Amino acid sequence: MRTGEQRARSRQGLSRERILAEAARIFNRLGYHGATLDDVARALGATKAALYYYVANKEELLFQCCRVPIEIGLEGIRRAQEQAEAPDEQLRLALVSYIDGMTDQLRGSVVLLEEGALSPEHYREVKAGRDEYERQLRGIIARGIAQEVFVPCDARLVGFALFGAMNWIPTWYDPAGRRSGREVAETFAAYLVRGLRAAPAPARHGEAP
Repeated sequence: MRTGEQRARSRQGLSRERILAEAARIFNRLGYHGATLDDVARALGATKAALYYYVANKEELLFQCCRVPIEIGLEGIRRAQEQAEAPDEQLRLALVSYIDGMTDQLRGSVVLLEEGALSPEHYREVKAGRDEYERQLRGIIARGIAQEVFVPCDARLVGFALFGAMNWIPTWYDPAGRRSGREVAETFAAYLVRGLRAAPAPARHGEAP
């Protein structure tokens, strides 16, 4: 029988952030139904019992991973609105924050849900959070259209397009690759915002004209 001291040692080095980051990497690679808690524990160099100190089961672990990009996105929009007044700069900053947050060792971000992976209650909560993020993103786009900073377009459809483009990144991004998460974030955000602008904006430092 494992003693309290042995159980405590098995949890050393673990944290919510580290567990979610590793779980997200495995869920994104193997899929929710293909991954197991044993896979996550093995990748962390811990026991499955140690994981139960932080989560009750695999479904709760996925739920926590799904909340990460929502938290990143909403916080990024809040900061973008504090730092800039122009809608195009607000949108650029918000997109950079979202992508940079997800690519920072993936930060526990699972954004592509398999059918039936979450309980109805957890699914509703995740969907409500994503809907709120999309609503705020569309608000920035709508203000840009109203101020003629952005070309006339359907803000709802554009919001879906932006969200979809960003959410695909964790499926291919490699933290050990030649591009840092920040570089990917800056490049994607510049490209996505440039396509909406009614007139070209001056190139930023290090950005192609």
